[in-house]
Amino acid sequence: MNKNLNKIALTGLSVDKKHEEIIKSIVDILLKEEKKILIEDNLVNSFDSLRKYRSSPDQIEKNCDLLISIGGDGTIINTAKKYGIKGIPILGINFGSLGFLTDIAPDNIKKSLPSILKGEFKIDNRSFLQSKLNSSLLKQKALNEIVLHSGAVAKMIEFDVFIDGEFVYKQRADGLIVFSSTGSTAYSLSGGGPLIHPDLNIIGVMPMFPHSLNTTPIIIDQHKKVRIVLNKIDSNQNSELSFDGQENIDIKEGSSIEISKSKEEVSLIHPLDNEYFFGCRSKLGWGKSILE
Repeated sequence: MNKNLNKIALTGLSVDKKHEEIIKSIVDILLKEEKKILIEDNLVNSFDSLRKYRSSPDQIEKNCDLLISIGGDGTIINTAKKYGIKGIPILGINFGSLGFLTDIAPDNIKKSLPSILKGEFKIDNRSFLQSKLNSSLLKQKALNEIVLHSGAVAKMIEFDVFIDGEFVYKQRADGLIVFSSTGSTAYSLSGGGPLIHPDLNIIGVMPMFPHSLNTTPIIIDQHKKVRIVLNKIDSNQNSELSFDGQENIDIKEGSSIEISKSKEEVSLIHPLDNEYFFGCRSKLGWGKSILE
């Protein structure tokens, strides 16, 4: 990756008016460092003073060395699929709650951003997951997880799971989460799944509310393929396949889904002093007393 960051784009799904001063402070830093500024349409629309930097997605894709994603992890996932998957590195400014991917808090912008613009940063490459439905490759990608679920509240599905063609088990459950190491801090974590360091290149497989007393998450090498055969749906509607909770497609009974690592990656940019386990301690409350 080229560390000469001269053309900087700002993007975000939506930003509250109260964040205007923070965004202006980012722009001021970029101007001071003599960087070309591009701001995505939907972010500019919130602030009249920034309209002169308005840029289309096509302009950003063709004229950008670094994307600054303003929002939470959901925003940076959307940005990763729109721009990062095409090779543009992403820096996250955290306006969300947890923010495992967006690790610069608004209070640290003035400290961290100038150093990053000078090339002082770490590069963190993350893989996407892809899937095939009945042997046809789907266009949707996932950075966190692909989830097969019943599509209805308190309804179960029955499915078979295979890994690299080897039968693993037949399961009745609300669904199945197939997650990356990035996704281990997302949906699977809320279901009691393991926390996986992002340096480990794995795929995780975890049933959702299984009708079993002895089911545990399975961790496999990222080059293996997970195939799910949907045998039965306990409702009158189709099951669904969900990609990072942002896109959903209907899945019919009898369908076969194959999930594997995609060749596409996204490069996340972190300050040099960024520490993974500090983020875990501060965001997951590790080591805190119940009296605090």
